[in-house]
Amino acid sequence: MIEQFIPKSLVKFLPLMQRFFYFGIVGAVGFLVDWASLSLFRHAVGLRIAALLAYVVASSNNWILNRYWTFRDCCRKRHKVHHQWGRFVLANLPGFIINRGIVLALFSLWPLTRHYTVIALLCGTAGGMFINFTLCSQFVFHKKKPLL
Repeated sequence: MIEQFIPKSLVKFLPLMQRFFYFGIVGAVGFLVDWASLSLFRHAVGLRIAALLAYVVASSNNWILNRYWTFRDCCRKRHKVHHQWGRFVLANLPGFIINRGIVLALFSLWPLTRHYTVIALLCGTAGGMFINFTLCSQFVFHKKKPLL
């Protein structure tokens, strides 16, 4: 299949690249949920609070999709849901700080983004994506190692 078109030295990275691709698709869906949630909440609670609430909604969506699709082979039956959710929240804390830091900074520094929130959300999503993938792969959606 596709392996014949990829240099042999890179073939070993195909599973990781596929998982990252799925993670990116989930992130794109999460971005849409984030944007819709922000648009829904902003008039009720204000732009900055809405941005924080929307992150929680989108993050929850992403956890579910990643659990049942991106990382389906390594965690559904091995990890208790509430334990995994807790690890997910903690692992995504650096990504949250980067993501919402960028969003809130853009709202403050670039007035256009207060009207076109999609710009700030795209920048925040891009900023937090790589650290979220790394931490989710290592600490949230991983295969349990056997005890000695």
